[in-house]
Amino acid sequence: MIDKEKINPQILKEWTAAKLPKNKYFVGDINSYLSSLEVATKSNLEARKILILAIRATKSEGGHTSAYVKNKIENWVANNLKTAAEVGQYVEDSQKIQSKGRYGQPIKQESKILAPTSDEIKQQNERWTKELGYENVEAMAKGTHDILINLRKTRQERLANKPKTGLTANGNQVLKRF
Repeated sequence: MIDKEKINPQILKEWTAAKLPKNKYFVGDINSYLSSLEVATKSNLEARKILILAIRATKSEGGHTSAYVKNKIENWVANNLKTAAEVGQYVEDSQKIQSKGRYGQPIKQESKILAPTSDEIKQQNERWTKELGYENVEAMAKGTHDILINLRKTRQERLANKPKTGLTANGNQVLKRF
């Protein structure tokens, strides 16, 4: 059993950066991963490199446990990968395969919703000002405010007229029962 001080500092740094648990078992986990990798790879250096790649892959894929690292390592060993370069090529190839859909067509991914920037909001307000016929953005804001105040004041009256007119307070047609 190797002490924590005898483990490669780069491995400890990567483990900490990935926010993996540092309990009383993590040193033993790292040692068991390294020993299984040393048997499967060409050298101790390659074993450390592959362990670091497994920790980084765990971090990038959102894994939070040492079991996730173990599964990565077992997957790579099962695929007979003996160097860090082979692991990198394997990961790259598997990502290419996963990105293809039916009949080799790429899978359409939904784009993330982006929050509008202040410049985009400013441009949108200027466009709406022109469309609504206001002189400037401040006049549009005041006009919109006045409309909303008026709607709030006349709400009770519009709600009271609803049965008479057959329209809702918003002006939509009321569904009639027969």
